[in-house]
Amino acid sequence: MTDAYEKSVVNINPGLDDLNKFIKIGNHSLLVKGRSGTGKVTLCFELARNNIDRFDVIFVSRNVSEKGLHNRFPWVKPFVKPHNILSISNLDSMLADPSFILTNIANSISNLTMKIQDPFSSWEESPRPFTILDGWEGITRELDSTARTKAEKMLTSIINRSEGFIVFLVEEIDKSSIEYLVDGVVVLNQDFYRSYRLREMQIEKLKGTHISRAKVPFTLEGGRFRTFSGLSQRRLISKTNNFVPTSHSNGFFSTGSPELDHKLNGGFKKGTVISIEIEEDVDRFVFVPILAPLILNFISQDHAAFVIPASDQYGSAVAKYIIPYAPKDKITKFLRIFSSADGSSKVSASYESSTSPIDPLEDISFLLLNTEKTFSQTFVLWLNTRKKLGQESQGCVTTIDYSFVELEYQNETQLILKSIIEMSRLTRKSNDLLIMVSRPNYRSLDVMRSISDMHLRVFEYDGVLMLAATKPQLFLYNIQSDFSGGFPNSILKEST
Repeated sequence: MTDAYEKSVVNINPGLDDLNKFIKIGNHSLLVKGRSGTGKVTLCFELARNNIDRFDVIFVSRNVSEKGLHNRFPWVKPFVKPHNILSISNLDSMLADPSFILTNIANSISNLTMKIQDPFSSWEESPRPFTILDGWEGITRELDSTARTKAEKMLTSIINRSEGFIVFLVEEIDKSSIEYLVDGVVVLNQDFYRSYRLREMQIEKLKGTHISRAKVPFTLEGGRFRTFSGLSQRRLISKTNNFVPTSHSNGFFSTGSPELDHKLNGGFKKGTVISIEIEEDVDRFVFVPILAPLILNFISQDHAAFVIPASDQYGSAVAKYIIPYAPKDKITKFLRIFSSADGSSKVSASYESSTSPIDPLEDISFLLLNTEKTFSQTFVLWLNTRKKLGQESQGCVTTIDYSFVELEYQNETQLILKSIIEMSRLTRKSNDLLIMVSRPNYRSLDVMRSISDMHLRVFEYDGVLMLAATKPQLFLYNIQSDFSGGFPNSILKEST
């Protein structure tokens, strides 16, 4: 396996790192438990694919044919050879004599191990059996506990002698004798969030391996086993590039993500009001992969963007994810970031001390400094800025963090709630785009949710961030940040 391939595997499935290490250090057996449809076979094929330089794959299952297997998993065809697919199709003979089936399985493994014992081939270069026993409890159901344990010991012994690997797949969740024989135990579960499926891999035991993530959310999208990962605040950029925009279409604003545009049937409809509910334990860095591509996509196409972040953040906290990735003339003309009165000094300081390859801007006129004392005065400033931006562009996106507005102007709550209605009305009238953010237990959230055309919710699930469209129910994604193009973007993995 090449280094490039190994890197691609890690990037795609970081949640399988512990299991891949567990196999590479010389363990020989794994038990995978999970109800039907939880992804047991898919996980095994993914692990086998990651280790095809060391193993030949043997797949044992009931009523499976070469054609049926390859139709279901076309991507395994290069490494699951027809002669290594063992189908237990004669149920009557199995019930009459289960030992006959076990003997066939043992012989299939032994036939491959005979090749390993060829004295003219080196041990390291010889293929070893990677055996997947699908539905193990069904195969051994007619055996008593003593005979079943004996069969399990026989198979693990053959595998150990051949330096191979064996995976027992069972639907039984309760503990059994085999758990004490195998080197590792994994349980696959699934739950539901509204109408969406949430899958989780729980690692209970990996002999000789540090378990860095005991619970790993994953998806079976596209018939593959893809693990979810958390957001990274590291901007690994060797060279910054201008954001590559996705064109807006008639009647729709692109989100900046072709994948999300496709899910939304073209993007956000012009004149749309969107509310986003952020759970309290969610890192605010989530705004980068969600909103930065959207804002950059607007200003890169001569559309305006007005950003009103949380009041405890200076404009520099937002600017560093936008201004290095768009032409300066477009930034000064089409971008406005609402900031505290001393935000200009903070922006300058952030660029002077920055170690990332950011081209400093002498002109920070994109910052809208707030010198007002009341919300009513501040709101007038918002309206005037939005109006001016609208006059200079073909469309405008406005983002507002209303939960922090509530905290800052606690004596003007009614005016704040009315402003939500007014901003929504103006957005629909001018065919612009409005994105409002709030958090649970804030009054602004209730108003936003009731008047919005689309409601999104961001929450944490086993250490990863999920983005759900709940009004209407359109999707559930794991959100990941992506700077591989030299600018901020998002990776969205659908939970399915």
